[in-house]
Amino acid sequence: MRAIKLNTHVAGDRTLRLKLPDDVEEGPAEVIVLVADAPGRRSHTLQDFLVDLSSHPRHIRTREEIDRYLEQERESWD
Repeated sequence: MRAIKLNTHVAGDRTLRLKLPDDVEEGPAEVIVLVADAPGRRSHTLQDFLVDLSSHPRHIRTREEIDRYLEQERESWD
């Protein structure tokens, strides 16, 4: 699979029209659309994520708890 980067315009009815290079074969394709954030809307950054993450309590499991969990999982397979 290869990536082709094209610039286009979103029409008023929110449709796109794309012309692909001639060497692109007919068949299935995956389209990923990247658009700018709406004015006044703040995008989330890694820093925002880390701050949010630090505000949630974490339970760090002990080795014994992890071993017990794994043993229970293994037993459920039978």
